Amino acid sequence: MCGLFGFSRYGDNNIRNLCDITNALAIESSIRGTDATGIAYNFRGHINIIKDSKPARKMDFKHNDNVTVLIGHTRHSTQGSEKKNCNNHPFYGKCKNTKFALAHNGVLINDMDLRYRYGLRKTKIETDSYIAVQLLEHKKILNFDSIKFMAEAVEGSFSFSILDSENNIWLVKGDSPLHILKFPKRQMYIYASTEEILWKALIDTELFSDIKSGDYESIDITDGDILKIKPTGKLVRGKFEFNDYSHLKYCNWWDYGVSDTSEKSAYTGIYLEDLKAVAAYQGYSPEDIDNMLSSGISPYEIEEYLYSAE
Repeated sequence: MCGLFGFSRYGDNNIRNLCDITNALAIESSIRGTDATGIAYNFRGHINIIKDSKPARKMDFKHNDNVTVLIGHTRHSTQGSEKKNCNNHPFYGKCKNTKFALAHNGVLINDMDLRYRYGLRKTKIETDSYIAVQLLEHKKILNFDSIKFMAEAVEGSFSFSILDSENNIWLVKGDSPLHILKFPKRQMYIYASTEEILWKALIDTELFSDIKSGDYESIDITDGDILKIKPTGKLVRGKFEFNDYSHLKYCNWWDYGVSDTSEKSAYTGIYLEDLKAVAAYQGYSPEDIDNMLSSGISPYEIEEYLYSAE
């Protein structure tokens, strides 16, 4: 359970103190991960990646108000220690036609198989997520076809955000939650893993007046969608064949890579604490979650319910 967030601005409207929005999105997204936090943004022709093995509340992201596109990530680490900053998101990538940064929410279970199948080099980056970067680099181009290839090759749970050097943001929706708002008056898209994260992040910003007045739109994105947000504000849509692996126990990230029983118990305990914290925002008490678990509902099913509930 990691957090994705970011924004894309188009037109000439300025947003004051834009980095305050970035930090608010990161802090609210930390409910989905506190092991590491990172952002990537384009400025003056370069992709800048800033990340560290710290929770968002201990980061203070600073960037110019002229930044128009940004992606971010809060991490709950599974494979690859967050203490090695190379394992943290976003990751840098390069194709013939563009440079890019990529962030992932979920767990991928076939990264080693894919690396062997396509003859991809081993790197110092240990996380399963990095295979997505390598698959895109393998195709030597970043477009709908290469992203479709990547999304159909990986197995597990995922949503991806990709920022390219042409100021496009690509959002790839698997079974991990993703919510996008458009603010037409501000000429801005903002996304995060959940609607609750977005609203809590924006409550102290000038955008919240638009929310209160209903001057915003919720952008549809479903499992199997690829959404490209262009620097002009135009949305372009693509599709990939999405396979649901959630029924496989080893796709549940709280079990991933944990073999020792006592360690697994501690790891699951951390996950359940996070899950109950998320549920509290939806009006469910810790006892409600315990009752669901005792009735045979899995933690994964509870999380899916919480993030699909209106």
